[in-house]
Amino acid sequence: MIKTERKMENRKFNISVSIEGIQLPLTVSSAEEEKIYRSAASNIQGRVQKLRNMYPNLKNDKYYYVMAMLNTAVESVRTTNRNATQPFFDMMEGLEAEIDDCIKKK
Repeated sequence: MIKTERKMENRKFNISVSIEGIQLPLTVSSAEEEKIYRSAASNIQGRVQKLRNMYPNLKNDKYYYVMAMLNTAVESVRTTNRNATQPFFDMMEGLEAEIDDCIKKK
């Protein structure tokens, strides 16, 4: 269950996000950042619930939390790696297009 609360203070937002019944008070600098935190909290809650459904007989809740953290970290690393290599793929596609244009002109 995710509960949220928001108060505005000097262009900062004090929000409260609850994941698995744990209240997390946060200060964010913009409405966009607030949306990101709320979306992330919802994502975590969804991952934990999905893991509970997939593995209903784990010893305790810590396993679900750790598995959700690991899944999130793996996704983050994959995204980072993809973003690190994307400029090179874009450059290669551009070069390929230029080569194709040169070949077509001949």
